[in-house]
Amino acid sequence: MNQAELNKEELCRFICQELPSHRLQQMLESIEVAFQKSDSHLKETYKHVPLAGPGPQSHHFTVQEALLSLPKDGNFEVINQVTKPAGGHYALVCASSMQITTSVITMGRTPPIRDARFRRLLGLINKRLEKQHPDLFSASASPLGPSQEALHALLLPHTTKWTDSNDHSSPIGVVMAVPYSDPRAGFHLFIDVSQLWQYYSEEGDDVEDIAYPTLRDRMRRAENRDQSEGGNE
Repeated sequence: MNQAELNKEELCRFICQELPSHRLQQMLESIEVAFQKSDSHLKETYKHVPLAGPGPQSHHFTVQEALLSLPKDGNFEVINQVTKPAGGHYALVCASSMQITTSVITMGRTPPIRDARFRRLLGLINKRLEKQHPDLFSASASPLGPSQEALHALLLPHTTKWTDSNDHSSPIGVVMAVPYSDPRAGFHLFIDVSQLWQYYSEEGDDVEDIAYPTLRDRMRRAENRDQSEGGNE
């Protein structure tokens, strides 16, 4: 097993360790209901205005509202966070040593497939995220992730390109991602949520717990190695 595979598996196990499976299921179900609610509202409200205008914002904020309605317990809480610079709100999910934010990603036209396809795709996703979470990309803001005491993960439901004929009542997929300390630089982890369930099934199989400081140090080394090698495609 190479280092990249080991890091991915460690991250998946850590996420499952910090975020109980029933909590992830609640989040996914809330997102599903939010998509349906937003889709119904858009169709009832806009008869002439193309949905490409109000659609993305409606889905994004309806998802944030749904997550903020999730009940709190000892190690799980959703906080209504204000963006910096001010002007927006988003749900910050705190689960033990994890912090999770959610953004709806619209699938659009993809760039030509060349040798840097993967890095170009990450750049497009980060460009969309920056519009919704400008504080995470601000040079004056302390980045979440390897430089802090909690892992920052992104839960990213995807929807089809916004046209009146496309179905936006349900996500076409949901991705779990772990960005670099500088979110513009890329991701340590970028996988479909369905792939996480295999790691939840390992519970009770004497799987050793992963301490965040240890994981954080390995992530730092991975970022430093990526920078010194000029990026991994």
